[in-house]
Amino acid sequence: MIDVQAQSQPASSMPATTTFESGETAATVIELFTSEGCSSCPRADAWMSQLKTSRDLWKNIVPAAFHVDYWDGLGWPDRFAEPEFTQRQRRYAFSWPTGAVYTPMFVVNGKEWRGWFNGEAVPGRSEKAGTLSVTLTSGTQVTATFVGAKQRSLKLEVALLGSNLDSDVTRGENRGRKLHHDFVVLQFAKTDMVFDGNRWRGSTCFPNKAESTKPSAVVAWVRSREIDPPIQATGGWLKP
Repeated sequence: MIDVQAQSQPASSMPATTTFESGETAATVIELFTSEGCSSCPRADAWMSQLKTSRDLWKNIVPAAFHVDYWDGLGWPDRFAEPEFTQRQRRYAFSWPTGAVYTPMFVVNGKEWRGWFNGEAVPGRSEKAGTLSVTLTSGTQVTATFVGAKQRSLKLEVALLGSNLDSDVTRGENRGRKLHHDFVVLQFAKTDMVFDGNRWRGSTCFPNKAESTKPSAVVAWVRSREIDPPIQATGGWLKP
């Protein structure tokens, strides 16, 4: 069971270099696929926002909200939506028996999770997975190392997140509502890792572009394939 009661506060800017490191126990990765054009999504967005007050945040749980774009043509274009995030959701769904693509949809440790509807506790993990260390430099450059059981191959996925974000929706299913978002994926990058001696290493970068929404956190995880359960994850708030 994962606790969602203790206090934690984000910061709004970042230093030149920031490093986060996981523990040995595997962290739970929570992905939400959502859209500002979907009237059922604000409840799920609110559920994600409560994770800000969890003492397990970043240590045992690593959240990320991917906004999909297939609602954009129905009255309200979601400013956070990306076709890449839609394709990510579809790859997950098509690997499951139902193949259903819908919003809001939670994916926990690579598996569809509907427990939030019924107030179930987030599935925790107890297995020892190894240590993942991720460094963000100048807001764009990412380097990572992972020390754990040797895999045949390993991929690094990393995202810059925005929190405390509000949108005044004027069209579509949520017309007239002010929507609040946390842990929104603003930029996403991935790369293959290389086994070097006794550890895996990987590096990638985000586009160096002007952003109207400043990132407030960074998250990263490693996995064998994109639809496989993450092996280990880490992240944290970006401090001034």
